[in-house]
Amino acid sequence: MSQELFKNFPKIGYKLENGKFITIRDFFRKSAIDVKSLDNIISYEYYELEDGERPDIVASKVYGNSDLHWTLFLVNEFMNYNDWYKDTETFDAYINDKYPGQFLTVTSNSSIISQTNKFLLGEKVSSEQGSGNVLMLQPTYNRLGVTSSDWITSDTITGQSSGKSFVIESAIEMKDGVSYYKDADGFKHNYFINGSTQISNLEHEIEHNEEKRNIKIIKPNLITKVVDEFERLMSN
Repeated sequence: MSQELFKNFPKIGYKLENGKFITIRDFFRKSAIDVKSLDNIISYEYYELEDGERPDIVASKVYGNSDLHWTLFLVNEFMNYNDWYKDTETFDAYINDKYPGQFLTVTSNSSIISQTNKFLLGEKVSSEQGSGNVLMLQPTYNRLGVTSSDWITSDTITGQSSGKSFVIESAIEMKDGVSYYKDADGFKHNYFINGSTQISNLEHEIEHNEEKRNIKIIKPNLITKVVDEFERLMSN
């Protein structure tokens, strides 16, 4: 079912439960299809993913056919496997990769970027305690993202290329840095207001990942009809 339809699609790597990597077709690339055209025949249910449940496992449990894992991406509008709910091990690796360093904060953002000078992405920075490289500039939060080292409060950090420097007000893991502030009504802000709650990068990522745990699935009694219609639309 649908095998011929996907034979010309690009290939991507996919990690199996046993750790082995296989190559599969990246059918998500052909995103020009109007998925809403299927709404007239699709009736959804919801499925709560367990930790470690891959798309093919869910498809096998729900439809008795692991090859139908692509329908889960179709109805949830996931673009690739990185959009799928991450199990604990995958999530931890994702966090370590996305937030590999520390945030060094300062009182004023002008110490990071000004009209005349600024720290440069990738430049080497150093202090008496160690050295690293600039990963990101975030003047909105008065902070500089740098590769991990033994940075300490009250030490002075200096850019090797820019020559810019500041006294470190605090040094924390990037994953623990502020992602945004949430006010009493649940609205997000990139600045603190009275009554708002600070949400860290890690908290934001956990919340975002948990939102993907409860996915839509096509009702099993309709799956054949939906696949046939999808093939028809993709063939046009």
